[in-house]
Amino acid sequence: MADPLSQILAHQQQALAAMTAEGLLDEQFQQLLALQDESNPDFVSEVAELYFDDALPKIQRVGQLLSEAAPDFGELDAVVHQFKGSSASLGAGGMAKLCIRMRELCQQRDVAGCQALVMQMQEQFMRLKQQLSVFLSLEAQRKQLAGGG
Repeated sequence: MADPLSQILAHQQQALAAMTAEGLLDEQFQQLLALQDESNPDFVSEVAELYFDDALPKIQRVGQLLSEAAPDFGELDAVVHQFKGSSASLGAGGMAKLCIRMRELCQQRDVAGCQALVMQMQEQFMRLKQQLSVFLSLEAQRKQLAGGG
């Protein structure tokens, strides 16, 4: 039977592989993991927390704008552009792609297309948050075991 630390590492790799296969995360997330070291052991969880704190209001604002009789496509595009940048920085490649598509639909002033896409964004956000939370929980357990705690 494998030791607890090896089991946690294996679960982390499985979770990461699943999120990557599903298109939730891309290679940028791997680069963030590589930046985490002893001098900044909570780097990835801090970046993820900032992303989730920032993302939810953006998704809500997109939904608000699209519920208006005459959506402000300029503001909508600006909010989605910011969200695309933060998603790409985290390595949330699937979300960044949805943002790119949303910006294309903004250019076309396609309200129905944007409304359908914001639903996909909300679903993807919830899946990403749920699965990344599992990964980060495993990371916290790994650090505790590695630190002898």
